Amino acid sequence: MDVTGIALITGGASGIGRACAKAFARDGASGIALLDLNTEALAAVKAEIEELLRKQPGSKPCRVETYPTNITDENRVNEVVQEVAATFGRLDYVVNAAGIAMKHPGGAAFCETSDWERILNINLTGTFFVLRAAAKIMLKQEPIRSSINGRPLQRGSIVNFSSIQGIAGIALSTAYTASKHAIIGLTRTASEDYAKDGLRINAICPGYTETPLTTKSPQILAAMKEKVANAVPMERMGQPEEIADGVIYLAGGRSSFVTGTALFVDGGYTQR
Repeated sequence: MDVTGIALITGGASGIGRACAKAFARDGASGIALLDLNTEALAAVKAEIEELLRKQPGSKPCRVETYPTNITDENRVNEVVQEVAATFGRLDYVVNAAGIAMKHPGGAAFCETSDWERILNINLTGTFFVLRAAAKIMLKQEPIRSSINGRPLQRGSIVNFSSIQGIAGIALSTAYTASKHAIIGLTRTASEDYAKDGLRINAICPGYTETPLTTKSPQILAAMKEKVANAVPMERMGQPEEIADGVIYLAGGRSSFVTGTALFVDGGYTQR
């Protein structure tokens, strides 16, 4: 079991965030804090995790707490992150999975300012708020040694969500692409700040993945299907669980010498 500590996951009520929560529970986390705006969905995920552990032979107890949170609310984020650390005693892993996507018909020239601001506020500024609040706590806590063959001590691990659009431009995706490019920049500079202190910060970059975020919009879904058929070597969309496995790798001890990187889990898209 690679992730035996306490995990905080934003966007934890659905899609990849939900898959990450279940993966942390499966792989040994002793506590999980789920942040999302959807209170009912948070409760449902908590119940799913509890049921998963009941059915998993030899599973260790995992305390799950939910925190209705708008990550663009700076004061609320600071309050919740501090509450999580106080409730669980420490904070070992942070997964910034919350985000939204939107197409802009006509491209950049017709991108509404309100849409630009909303996407940047959630995808970039919200990630920054959570990273900043968590890093302040992690830097003060005692480092622990990984359960993987006594790997080096670490104070914490933060995984930010970028995308294949963190390095590639996709038509009609002005704000989303800009936000995901920026996440890689945030990750790289923050990792430089704290690598020597045992705080690792990395980015996960999913490819086309089948989630509520990407399938509820007919425009986005149609664009995705076309790209998958023409540009993804595996010729399929990814599943949330496949992205979650990449997150577990970046968070846990098997990546103890990895920081400031962007891990692409994309069916080969970025290799073309």
